[in-house]
Amino acid sequence: MIHALKASRIGFVDVSNPPPWVGTAEGGLVTPFEVYRKNKTVLIKLEFSPHRSEESEFAKALSDWTVNQKFKDAILIGGLDSAYLDRAKLFKAPILEPGLLVYGPLAVMLSQFEIHDFPAVAVLPYAEPARADPAAAALAIRKISKTYNYNVDVNDLVKDAKFIEREFDQKSRMTRKSLQRMYA
Repeated sequence: MIHALKASRIGFVDVSNPPPWVGTAEGGLVTPFEVYRKNKTVLIKLEFSPHRSEESEFAKALSDWTVNQKFKDAILIGGLDSAYLDRAKLFKAPILEPGLLVYGPLAVMLSQFEIHDFPAVAVLPYAEPARADPAAAALAIRKISKTYNYNVDVNDLVKDAKFIEREFDQKSRMTRKSLQRMYA
């Protein structure tokens, strides 16, 4: 969404134990936790999860900051393990079963928003937990874009998802063939 909205980086989230990582992009360095803005929309991008020792404090500080800045609402994006999607279909259960628990920084933020009676929602598409899942990201962005009338093109994410899926399928086939030869 940051790229599609052409949001500008306006700041960073500084932590005691930052991930030992930095990357590059068109505009320069990319850091683990960045803040972007487009008009009245503020987006926070996490390239990594905060260190385990400070993830709750990190999430609480972000949600408190959001409330204190008097933003209108908060939309959080996470993911549910896609392994559960097949199980839900098998039992003809609702896609998001009542009583399902959210864990981690997202849970802390949702809890803080509830405590402060601040309007917030989490968009939780089913996603592959072991790898990037652009299809899940595209689904979340579509839902948010529709709600907020953003014009966000997710075609690149869909192309990336198809490419990753092809690569994954190809590697899976190669692994199966290799195992068959080993045990034949």
